[in-house]
Amino acid sequence: MHATAGSVLDTIPRGANVMIAGPPLTGKRQLLYELLGGDTTDGTVFVSTRKRASTVEREYRQVAPGPALRVVDCVSGQFGETHRTGHHRFVSDPGDLTGIGIRTSEFMRQLQASCETVGLGVHTLSTMLMYSDLRRVYQFLHVLTGRVQSNDFRGGFVLEDVGDLRSNSVLRQPFDGLVEVRDGDEAREVRTRGLDIGPRAWTPLPQ
Repeated sequence: MHATAGSVLDTIPRGANVMIAGPPLTGKRQLLYELLGGDTTDGTVFVSTRKRASTVEREYRQVAPGPALRVVDCVSGQFGETHRTGHHRFVSDPGDLTGIGIRTSEFMRQLQASCETVGLGVHTLSTMLMYSDLRRVYQFLHVLTGRVQSNDFRGGFVLEDVGDLRSNSVLRQPFDGLVEVRDGDEAREVRTRGLDIGPRAWTPLPQ
């Protein structure tokens, strides 16, 4: 696996969905890049609610230079940038769940036709909750995780752990596994639940 997490975490199995949860500023987006950008991935669809498509592409390419990448940008539309490109699609804001779903599905079908293994990443569900209510975000999430499962893709979704226990509990329901991240005394640490893809106890990630 072409990722710094490779010695600690295995690749997400095909047909499985994993939530990556932890406090802000603990490297969850980077970890998502690493989990989706391994050597077993031919293509990735990435939904970004906090960074522009160009930034996501630059960061992802530092981890995975080879796989095809398609980005649904939920940020740039707020600044009037809504031009469509071959690899990027834009929606007005992170609350446009219908638009996000349509563009994500378009890219998933596109990559499915040309790639053996496809990953779907969403960073982050927490921003969607700032624009939409919990019920709608859950319904959106239920549809996407279902498509990952039925099409034998690999799904990774990020949620900020900010103490909202009800939202965290509800949104974790559709997932096969949970990867928790935190800052340890000397390094970023992870532990997993559900899927057997990593350590059950807090374990440092390589820097």
